Amino acid sequence: MNDTPRNQNNPETDRTPPLPSLNHDDSASILSKESTTLQKRGIVASSRVLSVITRKDIHIAYAAYTLLALGIAFAQYIHGSFTAYATSAFKSHSQLAAAGVVSRVFSMCAYALMPKIADNIGRISPAIFITMITLTIISYALMAGGKNVQTYIGANVFSGLGHTSYEIAIQIYIAETTPIVSRALWNVAADSFSSIVTMYSGSEIGGRILENWGTADGWRWGYGMWAIINAVLAVPFISILISWQNRVKRSSDLDPLPPRTSLYNQLFHEYDIIGVCLLVASVALILVPLTLAKGLASKWTDQNIAMICVGFGLLLLFIGWSLPKRFRPTWLLTPKLPLIPWYTLKDKSVLAMFIINMCDFMSYGCFTTYFQSFQQVAVRVSPSKASQIDNTLRIVFQVTAILVGLIMRFWTPICKKIGLGENKRFHTKWPIWIGIPLCAIGIAIDINFVQNPRRKSSIASFVIAKAIYGVGRGMFQTSSQVAIQAAVKRGELAMATGIFYFAMSLGGAIGVAVAGSIWSETLPDALRNNLPVDSKKLAQTIYGNIGTAIKYDPNSEIGLAILKSYIHTMKILAIVATCLQIPMLIGMFFVKDIVLTEEEEVTHAGKRLGLNKRKQSDDDQNSEKGGREEEKTIA
Repeated sequence: MNDTPRNQNNPETDRTPPLPSLNHDDSASILSKESTTLQKRGIVASSRVLSVITRKDIHIAYAAYTLLALGIAFAQYIHGSFTAYATSAFKSHSQLAAAGVVSRVFSMCAYALMPKIADNIGRISPAIFITMITLTIISYALMAGGKNVQTYIGANVFSGLGHTSYEIAIQIYIAETTPIVSRALWNVAADSFSSIVTMYSGSEIGGRILENWGTADGWRWGYGMWAIINAVLAVPFISILISWQNRVKRSSDLDPLPPRTSLYNQLFHEYDIIGVCLLVASVALILVPLTLAKGLASKWTDQNIAMICVGFGLLLLFIGWSLPKRFRPTWLLTPKLPLIPWYTLKDKSVLAMFIINMCDFMSYGCFTTYFQSFQQVAVRVSPSKASQIDNTLRIVFQVTAILVGLIMRFWTPICKKIGLGENKRFHTKWPIWIGIPLCAIGIAIDINFVQNPRRKSSIASFVIAKAIYGVGRGMFQTSSQVAIQAAVKRGELAMATGIFYFAMSLGGAIGVAVAGSIWSETLPDALRNNLPVDSKKLAQTIYGNIGTAIKYDPNSEIGLAILKSYIHTMKILAIVATCLQIPMLIGMFFVKDIVLTEEEEVTHAGKRLGLNKRKQSDDDQNSEKGGREEEKTIA
């Protein structure tokens, strides 16, 4: 995928990897002296693969990956149609909600742990993708054959681990095999295309499966069939990766892999198993009692309070465990590569993007969690219509991401073509500086829209707000991922990508928990205050069942009381979501601006080598020319 011209007469040149030749140790960290003592086996393995493949190989592999991405996207949206029927087979709804929280917790850990696995096993290793796809298939199989809620919880855990690890592994793979100037396009092309194709057609296919095979068991067949389909669709992509490994084995002139360390060193230092346990336990103990709050039905018992207190205590222990050695007691063992390497957050660009992504998904989760319920009750639209309005953001986001990726890739040729200059380069700051304010506008105008859900233009208003938010998110996320990957060296690329997505998952979990707490504490009290005196006993029933809230005449006294209560609650959620945009507006000015060149940009000691490469080359030529003239003079 490297767009620099090649010498067609030199057969060795055609095997040049898309990454540049660096004159410093790629496996070393620029931010931590401790990590320089460990040579990362996975990065060396990746370099060996890149030395035996061509651009054509990478293009073919990407086509195979697109086929797999299409299948996974179809499964995701088709399974959305099965959820209601699958969960109706189990009576323990609170446990099902807990399963969602546990799945999200394991997803966050996967975002932090997967970069370590990639750096130690291989960023282009077929073993990683085989494992992650197998976990996903196991989750589908468990959902298809599950007979009780415990099996369903186990399926959600496998799904969280499998889907999340696969997602981050793909992003690391793309970052390893593409140059900076093209990376934004390849990051989003396959996923965006798949989402656009399947977002509406997937739910339609899911509905047909339920119609033809029955709602009692049709969803089981739906889960099972996609376990088989995705296993088949994964074969081409994995086969290509295996063929690359076989090329490496047949090549005798490659650098050897670093030796594997001891099991203790791998678990304690490389994977930080203690940090993993602390993070899983702390986040689960904090989010489970918050997310499962039930308003009037909830009782904040000593057990709930104790869970949250212990969770925050373990979170502080996790932060202390990950601190650098100079801040820790000498007697306390220190992992050389902590789960969350806080030294990477010394880079203001990485830290700013962590805050921006976390606040973005907190804001989104806070407002969107109950938005479809609000539309069905307050606006009185059907569930399918509410889903279509909500999906406006996703569709616009995917389209915008593709457009931004295309502009970033072809900005210089376009400027040259239309006469703006031959050396015009794309600056990553502009999509970020435009996109984040658009997100703030898109969520802020909802404060007004949710207060007037019955006006004729209410549906159009919500669609416009979602579209504005989608455009903004598509712009800043597409550009910021490239910016954060270019802000670090190759040895830190996987971890920077993991932190980028970890912030999203953490923010989403917090946002959903905040939304659940506000909803459960505000809506029941609002219903009790607004309902007529003789109907106040219905508050708990109306709160707990959206069907009950919808069945009342919207213009009746009870219907108007329900409307007023929903408006009051949703307004609070919109205000909180808007306030969470403020750190994003501040943080965007701290994201490092990257100027995209035709060559790979790599940072070293805070300097981008890609920008200085041509100047250095010119200086070298001038030096050689001066040297030759001096030799002639002496002669």
